[in-house]
Amino acid sequence: MAATAMQAEELRNAFEVFNRQSTLLEASYRQLQDKVELLTRQLHDARSQRLQELEDKEHLSRHLANLLESMPGAILVIDGAGVIRECNSEARLLLNQPLLGCAWSAIVRREAGDDSGQDGNLRLRDGRWVSLSRRPLTEEQGEILLLADVTESREILQMHQRQERLTAIGEMTATFAHQVRTPLASALLYAAKLENGSDEQRRVAQKVTARLQDVGRMVNDMLGFAAGSRNSEESADVRMLLDGVRQTIEPHLGAEVTLNVDNETPSVRVAGNPDALKGAVLNLVTNACQACDDAGQVWLAARRSGGDVIIEVSDDGHGIDADALPRLFEPFFTTRPQGTGLGLAVVKAVATAQGGEVSVDSSSHGSVFTLRLPIAETTAGGSGNV
Repeated sequence: MAATAMQAEELRNAFEVFNRQSTLLEASYRQLQDKVELLTRQLHDARSQRLQELEDKEHLSRHLANLLESMPGAILVIDGAGVIRECNSEARLLLNQPLLGCAWSAIVRREAGDDSGQDGNLRLRDGRWVSLSRRPLTEEQGEILLLADVTESREILQMHQRQERLTAIGEMTATFAHQVRTPLASALLYAAKLENGSDEQRRVAQKVTARLQDVGRMVNDMLGFAAGSRNSEESADVRMLLDGVRQTIEPHLGAEVTLNVDNETPSVRVAGNPDALKGAVLNLVTNACQACDDAGQVWLAARRSGGDVIIEVSDDGHGIDADALPRLFEPFFTTRPQGTGLGLAVVKAVATAQGGEVSVDSSSHGSVFTLRLPIAETTAGGSGNV
C-alpha cells in the first residue's frame, strides 16, 4: 500500500510538472505567434511602402519620359565616355538613326557639315542649322545636350540684315543716279553732234552713244529699285505698251537680232504705272536681245488668261545656267560683267506691286520670261501715256 501511495504521489508530481511546462510552452508559443504576426504586419507594411515607392518612381519616370518627348527640341544624354545613352524622338528625327550607343563625336561627323557657324551653331548636311546647348549632369559624369532647329530664325535674321544693307545701298544709288543723270544727258547730246562728221566719227559716235545708253539704263534701274515696289492706281494699254517697247528697242538691235511682237489683247489695260511697266518689259526684252549675242530671234507676246494678262518675252539664245536660276531676281545678282543686277529685281518689284508675278523657264535652246499682270478694274479710265 505504501508503495502504491508513493507511485501515485510521483505520478501527480509528474503531471503537475507536465502541466506547468505545457503552460509555459503554450505561453511561449503565443508569444512567438504574436511576434510572427507583428513581423508579418511589419513586412506587409514595408512591402506596401516599397511598392508605393516603386509606383511613385515609375510614375515619375513616365512623367519625365513624357516631358522629354514633349520638349520642343532634340534631347540627348551622354555618359562620361561621350556615348549617347538616352534621346527623345525629336533627336531621332533631327539626327537620324542610330543614336543610342553611338559616340556623340561620331554623330557630329556623320550629320554635320564642315561649315559650322562662328556662333557655335551646327549646319547639318541637309542644309538645316541647329543650336547646341550643353549642361553637365549633377550626380554622375556626362552631359545633357539640347539641339533646336534655328534655320528659320537664322534666315529671318539674315533677311533682316540683308534688307538693311539693301536699304542703305538703295539710298546711296538713288543719290548717285540723280547726280549722274545731268552729265549723262549732256554726254549724249555731244555724242549726237559727232554723228554729223565723217564716217569714222559717225561710227565712234554710235558706239559712244550705245555705251552711254547702257549707262542710262543702269541709272534707270538704280532709280527704279530705289523707288521700291509701290502700288499704283494707274493703268496702261497693252497694245501701246508693246508698241512703245518696240519703238524704244528696235534702234538698238543688232543686225542679226529680230524682234517679233504678237499682241492678242486688243483694247485691254493692265494695272500699274505706264512708265514702270514699260521699263519692266523693256528690261526683259533687252536681256533677251543680249542673250542672243547679236544673232537670233526675240519674241514679245501678250495674251489674256482669266483676269490677267500674260506678257511673255522669249529668245533662242544660249539659256541661263541652272545654278543662277534661283537667284535671278535677287537685287545685285547678275551674270553679265556690265550688269547692275537690278533689272530683273525691278521687274519683280513692279509685278509684285500690282499683285502680279514674274517667272522664268530656261534651257540650252533659250529662255522664256513670263510676266503676269492683273487687268485694270476699268478699261475706260486709267492714266498714262502708254
